[in-house]
Amino acid sequence: MNYKYTEIMDYLRSEIDKDVYKDKLPSIRGLAIKFGCSNSTVIKAYNELESLQLVFSAPKSGYYINKNKKRSTTEYDFFSGVPNNKNLPLASMKKIYDQVLEENNQNLLNYSYPMGYNLLREHLLMELHDPEVSLESVLITEGAQGAIDLLLGADLREKKVLVEDPTYNIVLSYLRIKNIPHETVTRTKEGLDLIQLEEQARSGEFQFFYTISRNHNPLGTDLKEKEMKKVLELARKYDFYIIEDDYLSELSKGNTFFSLGKERTIYIRSYSKTISPSLRIASVIAPMEIAKKLSYNITYLNGGAPLFNQAILLKYLKSEFYMKDMSVLKDRVKQNIMIFKNALQGFPFDYFIPETGFFASLYFPKDFKLKTLLEGLQVKGYRFRDLQGFTKQEDRKILRISLTRVEPNAMNTAIKELVKEVLLMKGDKDDKNKIYI
Repeated sequence: MNYKYTEIMDYLRSEIDKDVYKDKLPSIRGLAIKFGCSNSTVIKAYNELESLQLVFSAPKSGYYINKNKKRSTTEYDFFSGVPNNKNLPLASMKKIYDQVLEENNQNLLNYSYPMGYNLLREHLLMELHDPEVSLESVLITEGAQGAIDLLLGADLREKKVLVEDPTYNIVLSYLRIKNIPHETVTRTKEGLDLIQLEEQARSGEFQFFYTISRNHNPLGTDLKEKEMKKVLELARKYDFYIIEDDYLSELSKGNTFFSLGKERTIYIRSYSKTISPSLRIASVIAPMEIAKKLSYNITYLNGGAPLFNQAILLKYLKSEFYMKDMSVLKDRVKQNIMIFKNALQGFPFDYFIPETGFFASLYFPKDFKLKTLLEGLQVKGYRFRDLQGFTKQEDRKILRISLTRVEPNAMNTAIKELVKEVLLMKGDKDDKNKIYI
């Protein structure tokens, strides 16, 4: 699900990168007409770009490119969760696109089918090697967010929704924007608060529990098999379904809720982080009664992915490139994690670093001035992110570290600077607490 202001942001960033605009940017009114939206939507897009220090405004004149930032918008970007362009398999995808186009299959330019492209569904089913799963349980949707919208934003949802705290910020914002009744269950570095989860589930008010079991966003952690089995036990006892968002399957290890209890799991696998966000494709495997309702919603709520994109994904997954590209990606991620781990030496508080994955997390005492740290680092050109937007608990002092946006040398420089600043701030606090005689 794309918001209009993010489309405008993406457009402006692309045009700036291509040097279409040398200095002054388009007017608010001009962009509002171009994108068919209100002036306030354009202003929001410009405000977001201004917060990233990519543009600046001049009173009564308009918006201009911040040329000091244009040289490198991602050099020290630990803030964004967007994949690094260099990690996406452009060369392989170009060959795949050429192969599909050469087949001259005009059907691929038409509408998709209610459950998705059959050849892709069959391939994904075959990959499971699970005779208990039928083809009627496998669907293709327009990205993971599209699947979530079809599940929670339509007539399929009859009760409240339970989500982790913290959780994926887009999902939390979606629930708020759509006014979908929901409650949260605390998740920490150690795992889920299972007592709190059972207390919530016991009420019988919840139909779905949304979770990122592996490579959690924003914490980077995996749930343990023991606690996953307990959640499944609660799902059977109190009659709710688990929506499992497995957004980083290629880089993840261990069990999923789906592998442990498929009759209670709606499994969503997306390809945006590892292959390409532009494909806008996710596969969903759900109990047959839910899959049937989802298929109906895909048809009448226009929730299907473009047929051409599905054919591209199928061709790529079956090609020699897929495993090779994923191996390269894993090596790059592991290299960045190793550099991050080494650079973090001396960090005085708790932290979590995954074996492989996109996110790490740093934990600070409740009295630590985290905002001051972030502001100081941003002035120096280092962009980090706290949990604002990911949590309803404002007192949680945690940084989400995006591990794949930054090149190795920049990673080393930035993390060492972060550790230095944290130690200075901690030292100042310790000095103030000393009693001198």
